[in-house]
Amino acid sequence: MTTGFEFLTQDDERLLLEKSTCVTYRPGEQILEEGSRRQGIFIVRSGLVGVEVAHLGRGVALRQLGPGAIFGEMSFLESAAASASVVAREECTLDVIEGPYVHSLLASVPGLAARFYQSLAIMLAQRLRENTAMLPPLLVEDVPQVNRFHAARTGQAGTNNIPPKLMDTIEQFKFEMMIADRMVKEGKHLEAEIQDKVSAACQTVVSALREHIERERHLEKGIGAYVFRETFSLFMLSRTVDRCYTKPRGYAGDFYTIEMMYNDEPAGDGRLGRYIDQWGLELEACRAVKNRRSLMCRAIREACRAHSPGPLLVTSLASGPARELFDLFADGSDPPDLKATCIDIDNQALAYSAGIADNLGVMDRFSFAQDNAVRLAHGRGKTVLKPQHLIYTIGLTDYLRDDLVVTLINCMYEKLLPGGTAVVGNFGVNNPNKAFMDHVLEWELIHRSADDLRALFARSKFGNTPVDVRAEEAEVNLFAFCTKT
Repeated sequence: MTTGFEFLTQDDERLLLEKSTCVTYRPGEQILEEGSRRQGIFIVRSGLVGVEVAHLGRGVALRQLGPGAIFGEMSFLESAAASASVVAREECTLDVIEGPYVHSLLASVPGLAARFYQSLAIMLAQRLRENTAMLPPLLVEDVPQVNRFHAARTGQAGTNNIPPKLMDTIEQFKFEMMIADRMVKEGKHLEAEIQDKVSAACQTVVSALREHIERERHLEKGIGAYVFRETFSLFMLSRTVDRCYTKPRGYAGDFYTIEMMYNDEPAGDGRLGRYIDQWGLELEACRAVKNRRSLMCRAIREACRAHSPGPLLVTSLASGPARELFDLFADGSDPPDLKATCIDIDNQALAYSAGIADNLGVMDRFSFAQDNAVRLAHGRGKTVLKPQHLIYTIGLTDYLRDDLVVTLINCMYEKLLPGGTAVVGNFGVNNPNKAFMDHVLEWELIHRSADDLRALFARSKFGNTPVDVRAEEAEVNLFAFCTKT
């Protein structure tokens, strides 16, 4: 078996493995504990293991390792405690080479130490490259739509040609919001009455922004900058709007923002904050995010019922809070037989999801892996996946340009079993909130039609395989289903 030490000769490998111990571990069994001072080199002979670190009280997988992979080398080099835990993901067999034997071998065989340490240097350099790609500013690699820096609002073409009708609408919006603020202060009006007034005023801005941009496309940036500047201080009173705009995790649709939409509990600052937030949570785009959760949950349940024997193997790419998976177990009745892998670039998202799985008592059905989906699609990821029955992503491709989406679909195809299904979710071109998202929230997505999604699959390894495109209830999010023949 090749050990993964690039510069070792066959004789070197034979000597290294000569005094090794072959150990088998069951799924879920801990192989190495974070903080352990055990010195040794571990080589995976068969099966999969997960490398985990403790985060917010949960074990979050940094990577999965398959046959030929090596771990324990950092503790061996530094004579220090293990920086992560290693857990068996499935039944696996390892060759364990104890540290004292390795040291004696390096001291007694001419040239072996140089080849051994050169191999380790290459291994660690590759790992450094991988870890650098996981830094927070790079939450989604190769994605020009994700930008942590806000756009300039002054000097935009068209700012001196704002349609008078739009200006009147914005001034009326401010007036209506001032009246609503006074109504709250007076304390003489029903909550529903105040909410109706705030919602109507906010909706007027969204509709006017959309209509004027569609009518005068050449003034789009100027119109967007004007509306942003004139309405910013009011819209930002909403907790949800504020989070979408500030993007504390690097992009608007991070796991906690999605969870806020799911929870539907309005909050904000000042007298009007929670009323504006309630309106924001009822926007078509927010309703679509809530709806896609139930659509995907139903699709997974249907796949489980149609599958037999054994568990359905499911992977969620850019999984976020993964509520569509946990909903399958929420009521405790008729739990599906599945094994799910949640892959996300954000370790906080994974820790949050692991907490939900733990609370539901289904941790044995889930694996959590921190990885960059785009790097994974390019073959540069760290997660080892067995062939799957279902692979899906519901909040990623609308950040990616077409060529990256095709690469991602190709990756899904390669990792599916025959008869397995790939699902790609994307915001549709009929999203009525697009202008507001683009120019006020700076939440810019690539919207696609059903035909656009079919064309992307046709460019991929799926070729001419039929694509079933479904829409959630708000008809804002589209989902393309394609089965590998």
